[in-house]
Amino acid sequence: MKGKLISILLTFLMVSSAAAGGFGLYEFGAAASSMSGAAVARSWDASTIFYNPAGIAFLKDGSHYYGGVTFITATNKFTGADPVYSGEEHTTPDKLHTPIGFYFSHQFNETLYAGIGVTNPFGLGLGWAEDFPGRFIAYNTDLKSFYVSPVVAYKVSDEFSVSAGADIVFGSITLERYVKNLDDESSNGVELAKSSIEGNSDLAVGFTASAMYRSENLGLGFLYRHSVELTLENADATFEILDTYAKAAATALLKDQTVNSGITFPNIFSVGIYYKFLENFGAELDFMWYNWSVFDKLVLEFEDTENLGTIVLPEDYENSIQFRLGMHYDFADNWQLRAGYIYDESPQPTHSVSPLLPDNDRNDVSLGIGYTAGNWQFDTGYMYVDFSERSTVENGEGQNPDGFDGTYASIANLFFFSFGYHFE
Repeated sequence: MKGKLISILLTFLMVSSAAAGGFGLYEFGAAASSMSGAAVARSWDASTIFYNPAGIAFLKDGSHYYGGVTFITATNKFTGADPVYSGEEHTTPDKLHTPIGFYFSHQFNETLYAGIGVTNPFGLGLGWAEDFPGRFIAYNTDLKSFYVSPVVAYKVSDEFSVSAGADIVFGSITLERYVKNLDDESSNGVELAKSSIEGNSDLAVGFTASAMYRSENLGLGFLYRHSVELTLENADATFEILDTYAKAAATALLKDQTVNSGITFPNIFSVGIYYKFLENFGAELDFMWYNWSVFDKLVLEFEDTENLGTIVLPEDYENSIQFRLGMHYDFADNWQLRAGYIYDESPQPTHSVSPLLPDNDRNDVSLGIGYTAGNWQFDTGYMYVDFSERSTVENGEGQNPDGFDGTYASIANLFFFSFGYHFE
């Protein structure tokens, strides 16, 4: 039984990388997000600290505050495949997620600018009911990252600026699932324990570099964000042993202990072009590249070296790309309509698709509106995210390593709210 318990337990921490892959977030300002995040080549407010920090050199003179929250609701549906879970349908309960984006920028003189932003670009909150048949992989997951990002920008000329900055990063994780004994391959196993892992990462540091060119009608921009590796040390792993025939063996193997691991967030490269076609209409097209291949493996170090020890898990994530198209129409004084579209390629291979993260290529559309009143700015918007369907069965063969095969269909709804103020 020991070997099978270990093989099932290993999936417990795989969410650390899977969550970052499928739930890389980019919606940290309602104005930019309403244009599908196409904001590398044009700065609209202080949220440019996240999208392209060089853009703070093109904001109005003085200091700027901008901040807000995104409300995310998602629906995930699982339909089981032959032979074990054929035709079973399960849907995740409603759950609300609220990533934040807060920024402040300041102009020191005609050429020197600085700012700071607080965001959480990688995270996952996914919960299934406790009677969900895939609860031995996951039924409750919560992963958060927090980026504190000080930046400095230098205006080389009236039309060109450069920037450099740091990302100070920390995270937290909570994972809950059931542990199964699968010694009998002909059965669906017996549940032995409810398990939970909770922990906080150490601080990690990354950096950004960016540039922006801006003329009256044309904008060009690029951003590089370096990868960050978070270290999870002494996370608490606890086990509530269930009353089954294997209770004695489970008690001996599944003891409360600590576990060490690590999460690597990828480096990102973005380029964009903006053009103002009319006095009141402009559009931007961005291309983004994510180096998800940093997830080649995940190392788990359990305190119980005799029964669990150190395990290396293959991840096999692939690099991915995004295309973002955004546009705005200034339909009246102080009023602006916005819209956008995103094609977002998933980095997740089929064998990694599971209740932890049922990811897929995405097609997103966004709409929004903004209003300015003196030095105040108010923005709101909406985005619909379509994951379509993705099956873990290919050519008639199930690919999930735990034998939990089926088809996932997911959608997400995002609502943006932000406001800003210009200190002259």
